[in-house]
Amino acid sequence: MTAPTTRGALAGEWVKLRSVRATYLSALVALAAALFIGLIDYGSAADNWDAWTAEQRARFDPVRYGFSGGFYVAVLAIGTLGTLAASSEYTTGQIRTTLAAVPRRGQVLAAKALVVGGAATLLGQVLAFLTFLLGQRAIDGKHLAVSLSAPGVLRAVVGCGVFLSAFALIGLALGFVIRHTAGAVAALFGLFFLSPMLLAPFGDGVSRFGLQSAFEGLGTTVASAGGDTRLGAAGCFAALAAYLAAALTAAALTLSRRDA
Repeated sequence: MTAPTTRGALAGEWVKLRSVRATYLSALVALAAALFIGLIDYGSAADNWDAWTAEQRARFDPVRYGFSGGFYVAVLAIGTLGTLAASSEYTTGQIRTTLAAVPRRGQVLAAKALVVGGAATLLGQVLAFLTFLLGQRAIDGKHLAVSLSAPGVLRAVVGCGVFLSAFALIGLALGFVIRHTAGAVAALFGLFFLSPMLLAPFGDGVSRFGLQSAFEGLGTTVASAGGDTRLGAAGCFAALAAYLAAALTAAALTLSRRDA
C-alpha cells in the first residue's frame, strides 16, 4: 500500500477534528468563558475604580486584567481538546487504523500537530482580540482603555493567543505519551498550575519559568502589575517554547518506540 502524502494525512486529521463533538464543545466553553468572565472582570474594575487605592490603581493592567479568570478557563478547555485529539484514539482503538493508514510515526504526529495547532492558533487569536477589544470598551468610560498601538499591548494580546495554541499542542503531546484521557488531562492541568511550585525549590529565579507564570507574564503590560515575580516577554516566550519542544519530543519518542 502506498504511503499517504502529507496533504492526505492532514486532510484525515482535519476530518477527525471537525467530526468530534468535543471540538465544538471546547471551543464554545472557551469562547463563553473568555468573553463573559472577561467582561465581568473589566466591568468590575470600571465600577470600583473610584474606590480603589492609589496602589491598586498603579498595579492595574488594562490588558492583563481581562486575561485572568475567563481566559484561564479558555486555556484549559483548548488544552483539553488537544489532549483528546491524541488520547481518544487510544481509548477507542482508532490509533491502530491511523498508524496502519500512516505508517510513518513522525508524519502522524506532525499532521496532528499542524491541524490541532492551526485550529487552536486561529481560535486563540480570535479569543484574545475579542476579549481585549470588548474589554476596552467596558473601561473606556473611566478613561482606562488603551489601544493596540500602545507600548506592549499588541505583543501581550498576541502572546495570550499564542499561549493558548501552544498549550493545546502540549496537551496533544501528553495525550500521546500517557494515552489515557483522564491521566493526560490531569497531567496537563498539573503542569500548568503546579510547575511554578515544583520549580520553587530551585530558587525564585527558576520558579519564574513555570508554565502558569509564563502565561501571566505574556499578558502583562504594566511593570508594577507583575513586580519581580515574572519573566519579561522574551523569557516567557522562551519558557513556553521549551515546554512545547520537550512535550513534542517526548511524544515523538513515545510514538517511535512504543508503536514501532
